[in-house]
Order: sequence, then structure tokens, then C-alpha cells
Amino acid sequence: MENNAKKLLEKYLSGNCTPQEQAMVEEWYLRLPFERKAPDHGIIEASKEEVYQRLKLTPKPGFIIRLKHIAVAASILICITAGLIYFVGINNTLTPVAKTQLKDVLPGRNKAILTLANGRVVDLDQAKNGEIASQHGIIIRKSQNGQLEYEIQEDAAGLAGSNTISTPRGGQYQVSLPDGTKIWLNAATSLKYPSAFASNERVVELNGEAYFEVAKDQKRPFRVKTAQQTVEVLGTHFNINAYRDEPSTKTTLLEGSVKVNHTGTEVRLNPGDQARLTLANNALTTIRDVDVEQETAWKNDVFSFNDDDLKTVMRQISRWYDIDVVYQGKISNDRYFGEIPRNNNLSEVFKILELNHVHIDISGKTLTVTGN
Repeated sequence: MENNAKKLLEKYLSGNCTPQEQAMVEEWYLRLPFERKAPDHGIIEASKEEVYQRLKLTPKPGFIIRLKHIAVAASILICITAGLIYFVGINNTLTPVAKTQLKDVLPGRNKAILTLANGRVVDLDQAKNGEIASQHGIIIRKSQNGQLEYEIQEDAAGLAGSNTISTPRGGQYQVSLPDGTKIWLNAATSLKYPSAFASNERVVELNGEAYFEVAKDQKRPFRVKTAQQTVEVLGTHFNINAYRDEPSTKTTLLEGSVKVNHTGTEVRLNPGDQARLTLANNALTTIRDVDVEQETAWKNDVFSFNDDDLKTVMRQISRWYDIDVVYQGKISNDRYFGEIPRNNNLSEVFKILELNHVHIDISGKTLTVTGN
């Protein structure tokens, strides 16, 4: 969270913000007097020099940083360093928010179902640590830190059939495949993979979102198939967001190189690139220099939003807290920036949404967002 804020503050101080970004920063500043942990004016003034050092500013000749900008940056940086959560919607209306008592909902946790090739179903949340299954010379274990691990024995026989690990809404899990590949599964995700990979390729099928650290194997390319595309790698780190309720499938590369193929159209990604398949028009495009920290924030237990609309925000919250979201009335086109820790209870997220003038009511596991 702090790194993202620093980047934006650097742009603000250097005068390179867009009007929208400038409005966002100054809205943070204006909001601080209403936050219990906001610093007073004396602390802000005394911290201006620290802001220069923390942001590592090197003003260009003839460049003047306005004192107001330093005061704004100092106040925001102090709050972020102290752990103050920020979540800002641009162009929010000031309509009073209805106060609703929210029955608290815990955040998601390590929770998944493993379906073996023979049809046996294992609840990994309830399974004890240690060996949980053995099939055709392959041992499947649940580790002390709640991960799924595979070990191939020397006498492993030729295999047929696939395993599937599925996380529900409100769940996440990590699996280490027999070839050494590590995969993190986000909520509401399923991964289908063979009991043992073939001699010439490694193929898995994904529905949802997962982060991959693929073990290098020049002789066996690793392929991830989703409903709309195939991603091919030899050994690399990347994230795929392929939820069926999202408007696009996004493949973000952090390390190495990948090829993304959609119905014969192929793009090759370099680190920092994102392949975006827009489902409405079946167009596959490449976005350069994306914020990979934001795209993989979920893996580090953070919701991260950057110019996202309310429905995009709520889809993530719905998956992680296992709630249904419905909408009434005209929903605004406000855009949201900021981060929320995913280990917060839903009541804490609810308070943040209220600060941003989001009208919410909840009944059971259904959360209703009401527009103006």
C-alpha cells in the first residue's frame, strides 16, 4: 500500500498528476481531519523534510515544489506509514449514507476441495496434515502451512485421469505440483491437472484466478487453458484472471516470457506486460507496463483498486466474503482508488465503503447496493 501511495505522491509533487489523480490526493488531504489517526498541523509541518527524504525527491533546476503540496504529501505519508487505510472514490456524491448494522462476516481463509481421479473427494480444510491420498505411486500431502504437495515415487505407474482442486467463495489455497510448479488459487477458482504430467507437455485448466510460478523444463512446455485462451510457458511467474463474470481475461507477466493464444491470434509478453482478452468483442490486446503489484495484490492479502468502478470492487468483495451483491436504482460511475487488507472482517470493509458514500443494506448473505 505504501509503495503505491509513494508513486502517486511523487507524481503529485512533480506536477505530473492527471486532474483525476490530483483530485484524489487532495481529497485524501481534506478527509484527514475527520480521521481519528490523522496528524495535526504541527506534525505535518515538522515532517516536510522527511517527505523529501522518504520520496527521494531530487528537484530539477528551476523546479519549485509548492508548500501546500509538501503539506499534503506529509500528512498522507504519515497516515499511510502509521497504517491508516485509504480508499477513495472520485466524484462521490455527498448524499447521507444509511446506517445499517452489519452482522459481521469473517474474511476468507485456506479452504478447498480436492477431487481425485478416482472420484474421491477430500475436504482440505478438514483433512489432517500429512498424507491424505496415494494413487499410482503418487503421494499427496497436506503440509503444516496448509499447502497441497505432490510426491512421485520411483515405482510410479503410467497414469490416466485428472485431479481438480477447487476453492469456494471465501477460500484460497496453494498447491505444489509434482514438477515443482507452485500455484496460488484465489477465491471461487478451480484448477484441473493430470495426476502426472505427460513426457512432452504439462497442461492444466483454470477457471477463476491463479498465480503461477512454473518450474523450468525446456522439454515440456507448460500450458494453462481457460475458457477463451491458452497460455504457454517454459518457466516463469505470471497471474491469470479468468473469472467468467469479469468483462475480460487478463494474463499478467512478472518474470520470464509467455505466449497467449486466442483462436489463432497470438501475443508474446515480456515482464510487466498484460494480455487482455475482452470478451465483448473477442479482441486480444497487449497492455505495456501495467502495475503488476496491483494485479497480484490478492496473493499478498490485499484488495487493490486503480480506477475501478463500484461493480468491479464489489465482485472482489463478493468472492472473498462469500456474499451475494445485488443493485437497486441507478449506480454511479464513480471510480475508486486505494487498498483494503483482505484480512479485515466485512464490517471493517463496510465502514470504508460508507465513508465513500456507498449505500448498503444487508440481509443474511445478500448485500444490496442502492444507487441515488
